[in-house]
Amino acid sequence: MSFSRYKGKKVFITGGSAGIGKGIAIELAKAGASVIVSARGKSNLEKTVEELKAVGAPTAVFGYAVLDVSDKKALEKEAKKAIQTLGGLDLLICSSGFAKAGEASDLDEEVYRNLMDVNYFGHVNGALAFRDHFAKQKNGEIVFLASTLAFFSIYGYGAYSASKFAIVGFAQGFRQEMMLHGVKVKLFLPPTTDTPGLEKENTDKPELSKEIEMGSALNRIHAIDSVAKAILKWIPNKKFIGYTGWDSWLQYFLFRHFPEFSIKLTDSELKSAQSRLNKKKEV
Repeated sequence: MSFSRYKGKKVFITGGSAGIGKGIAIELAKAGASVIVSARGKSNLEKTVEELKAVGAPTAVFGYAVLDVSDKKALEKEAKKAIQTLGGLDLLICSSGFAKAGEASDLDEEVYRNLMDVNYFGHVNGALAFRDHFAKQKNGEIVFLASTLAFFSIYGYGAYSASKFAIVGFAQGFRQEMMLHGVKVKLFLPPTTDTPGLEKENTDKPELSKEIEMGSALNRIHAIDSVAKAILKWIPNKKFIGYTGWDSWLQYFLFRHFPEFSIKLTDSELKSAQSRLNKKKEV
C-alpha cells in the first residue's frame, strides 16, 4: 500500500507514543513525512521517535512533546513550538484517549471527568490549538479518532461512550467552521484494536462486558498496523466519516439506519452473555 501523498507532509499526532497513534506515526515516517508525537510519558515518546528515525527519510524532522492534552494552555504552547520546528503543519491527528468500563453506579465521578477531559476536551484542545494556523494557511486536514462506540453504547461503556459521542458532535460543527477556511475536518471510528490501552482496559473490565465482546458476531479485534493503514488510506477520501473493515461498517450502518432493531440486537447479546456467565458459575 503506497502512501506517497504524505511524502514531505508535516504532521502532529496527539497520543502518538503507543497504540493507533504510534502506528500512524510509523506509517507516515515510512512514507517520508515529518512527524511530532505527543503523550504524557517521556520514555515512550523517546522510543517512538527513535523508531521513526529508523524508518523515516533522512531529511525528515521527528520530535516529541511531553503533554497532557487536557491542559489547554500547555497544548497551545506546544502547538506553537511544533509549527516552528516543522516549519508549518499539514495534518493534525487527534488520537489521545483511554477507556474505562464499568457499571454507571460503580464508577467514581473522577472517572467520568477524566474520560471527558482526555477523550473529549483533549480533541477540542488539540483542534483549537492549531485552528488559527490552519485557518490562516487556508488548507490542511484535522482528523479526530473517536470509536465505534461513538454512535452506540452497550453495558459497561456508558461513561466511555459519552466522551466519544461528544467528539462526534464537536467534529460535525467544527467541520463546517473550518470548511469556510478551506480546511478539512474528518472523523474516524476505530474498532476494537489490540493496543496497550486495550490490555490495560481488560484488567478491570466487568466480566459481563468481556462475555458480551467474546460472544458478539460483530466484534472483532483488529491489529494496530491494519487500523493505521486504513486511516491513512481513508484521509484523502471525500467522506467525513471513516471506519475499518466490514464489521465496523455494518455496526455503523445498522445503528444509523435501523436503531431500534440494533438496540434489540445488543439486548439479545447482553442476555445471551448473562446466561453464559450464569452457566459457568453453576459448573
